[in-house]
Amino acid sequence: MSSAIAMLSVHTSPLVLPGSAKDAGGMNVYIREMALELSRSQFTVDIFTRRTQPNQPEVVFLAPRVRIIHIEAGPPAPVQKHDLYQYLPTFARQVEAFARREHRYYALVHSHYWLSGVVALHLANSWRVPHITMFHTLAYLKHLANPAEVEPALRLAMERRLIQQADRIIATTHDERLQIIRHCGALPNQVEVIPCGVDLRRFVPHDRQEARARLGLKADQPVLLFVGRLDPFKGPDVFLKAAAMMRKKAQLVVVGGKIAGDPELEKLRELARELGLHRRVHFLGARPQEELPMIYSAVDVTVVPSYHESFGMAAVESLACGTPVVATRAGGLMTIIHHGQTGYLVPRCPGFFAERLDTLLNSPDTLNAMRAAARPSVLHYSWQSVARQMSEVYEDVLSAVSEEAEVALV
Repeated sequence: MSSAIAMLSVHTSPLVLPGSAKDAGGMNVYIREMALELSRSQFTVDIFTRRTQPNQPEVVFLAPRVRIIHIEAGPPAPVQKHDLYQYLPTFARQVEAFARREHRYYALVHSHYWLSGVVALHLANSWRVPHITMFHTLAYLKHLANPAEVEPALRLAMERRLIQQADRIIATTHDERLQIIRHCGALPNQVEVIPCGVDLRRFVPHDRQEARARLGLKADQPVLLFVGRLDPFKGPDVFLKAAAMMRKKAQLVVVGGKIAGDPELEKLRELARELGLHRRVHFLGARPQEELPMIYSAVDVTVVPSYHESFGMAAVESLACGTPVVATRAGGLMTIIHHGQTGYLVPRCPGFFAERLDTLLNSPDTLNAMRAAARPSVLHYSWQSVARQMSEVYEDVLSAVSEEAEVALV
């Protein structure tokens, strides 16, 4: 029998192009792909997100059993995520009203990010159903990675409350699970490890020279790539500073942001001019998922200079396309990248990135060996495998609820 899941993504919609806005990234891809794959088994998924445009329809179907539900909570316009807390009670009430109108019973609530988790606490209590949460990033762990960035006290408090009350917490790596238990007070049997996924049918290697020709890149000059939100935490500035220190004069491709009217992209343009890189940098803006495999295939190395990644979706996508990755030695990147085999892990410093990138580009044999090893290293991250693991967690939680109900009736 099909079970209905209420999936919550308050601050960002799976419909938003990853990298096009500060709050649109790998989580958008994760929620969309996970919901679609779950719907192919026994689950129906409704994804609740905040309405950010006046003309957005209330319901958008992603698949016959997957819907995006736009909820009125606050102005129908973009709002900074740290200002959304005041609208969460309204969001929760509107979700309940939608469920009543639809005569929909949800077997469990699955929240993404702490704002959604706060809403889920109310809904799970109101509906008397289990709550599974996935933080994607935890404020405490983010602060450990970058002590200079202060996280709001409200977020820290709410994340502690969520950890105390959620039925299950999903971590993407064993290291993240250990940190959530050690530093955040979760119980060992409360935290499940399920990695993020990659669409292995979409993310495949393409001919490098053909890909470069399509992107207007020089065939005889190395190419380095940054993909992601243009957020300082992700390190696009580190990418440019490292390139300026390199002996190799590589072409640079930056995928993320909006080509026009994006303050973060304009800051990077100015930095490129200051570093003397402006003639070698190609700012492509955020690109749809279907275009990314050609971009990954066109480059020699993908660079991931984030302070921290709970997983590292861009790294997995790159490796699936046969392109090595040089990344910060932090978080989930240490699980995904096999140092010296599919890329390198380095301290988050432009000089270390520059040194490793020069070394790799000056060693064609090493680069080719890494290309050959890249895709096989991520084949176990298929969405089918990831969704199967999530289904098992759902079934385990729902089974526990059924057993408790039977005991209560005795």
